[in-house]
Amino acid sequence: MTPRTITPGTTADHDACADLWTTAVARRDGTAPDPAVRARAHRELRHTPRLLLTLRTPGHPPDGYTLTRLPAHGPRTAHLTHIAVTPALQGTGWGRCLMDTTLEHLTGTADTVTLQVLHANTAARALYEATGWHPAGESRFASTGRPALLYRRTL
Repeated sequence: MTPRTITPGTTADHDACADLWTTAVARRDGTAPDPAVRARAHRELRHTPRLLLTLRTPGHPPDGYTLTRLPAHGPRTAHLTHIAVTPALQGTGWGRCLMDTTLEHLTGTADTVTLQVLHANTAARALYEATGWHPAGESRFASTGRPALLYRRTL
């Protein structure tokens, strides 16, 4: 079994994470990888304050990651913007492990976490609902304008 760990990501991980996100979006949508998606991922990865956690085998690029915007001030609500795992690891429990570890890291920093998901992304919705998230209304992705469901989780 390959030893994998979840560790804080660094700016050195941005390219690999943007590649993972671009591949995940293309696979989800049944399209070719889009350079515009990669560019948006890079912008989001540079946003601060943020929490970037990576799933990796020591000495290798990330096999998965989560990216969360942290509350800067005001309401203590964080927003999970990305969760991605390489296709080879999907369905193996690593996505759930990444989610659980992300929520543990957010405890004390935020009271609530939100995320957006496409209506048709039933696999992601199943993961979110299995890990304690609840639908909280309709939304639109700011980056694309696509309709989405808003999910919320209290920490």
